[in-house]
Amino acid sequence: MNNFKNILANKPLRNFLAGALVVLIFLGQCSRISNLSVKLDSAENVANRNFENYLAARDTIQSERNQNNELVSLIRSYEFEVNSLEKDNNKLLDKYKAALSLNKKYIEINNLISTELEIKDSIIASGIVSKKGDTLSVSVSDQKEWDKYNWRSFNGQIDLLKIDTTYNLLSSNFNLNQGVSLKMAIVEESGTSFLRVSSPYPNLIFTNIENINLVNDRLNAPAIKKAGWSVGLGIGYGLNIQGSTMGFGPTIGVGLYYSPKWLRF
Repeated sequence: MNNFKNILANKPLRNFLAGALVVLIFLGQCSRISNLSVKLDSAENVANRNFENYLAARDTIQSERNQNNELVSLIRSYEFEVNSLEKDNNKLLDKYKAALSLNKKYIEINNLISTELEIKDSIIASGIVSKKGDTLSVSVSDQKEWDKYNWRSFNGQIDLLKIDTTYNLLSSNFNLNQGVSLKMAIVEESGTSFLRVSSPYPNLIFTNIENINLVNDRLNAPAIKKAGWSVGLGIGYGLNIQGSTMGFGPTIGVGLYYSPKWLRF
């Protein structure tokens, strides 16, 4: 009790302790403000993501022609958080799971992309007609090659059997093979992610295109450093108290230290 009274009677020491208390309160408040700022940034990111996904859901395919007169289609991208992927977007992911045999390690996937297309074409085939007994065979074929990866081949045969004065269909066989190349890019335009798809295949229309960007909020979250107390050896320049006097000078000693989160590195 006497020691406590002596501390209160020592004005320089009393002022020092009061100042230290104010500093500690200030540092604690700074730590709370720093934590609040991180939480607000995280909430803002989620709100912006939800708004962009809302716009993507309402977006329609836009098409244009590039300098080679090839069709280029684009649409807004979605952005989903991988840790809540199955919980919030399970129905949307079912088609990717089945088509790509995906496991549950979505954290290793950056994007999910799909496209559906429609081709309007006409076939002008050359053919050969042959006859063997009462059977009439018609063979047709057609082939187009726009480049190494974009082509179309068609062939077929119809066998007709003559019965009295009419020909009845005996058998038919048609084969259509196509090669279609696609070029895709995910681009940022005015802060919004778009999927662009193009193909040199003529008369091709993209009926549906979709891109889902997968992000991991846990990995991308800013590191929150922990505040805390520690005991250690300190060497520096600071406030010294000697008896009833107080002044500045070099210091060395063992002390109890408090470090707020925003001062840790």
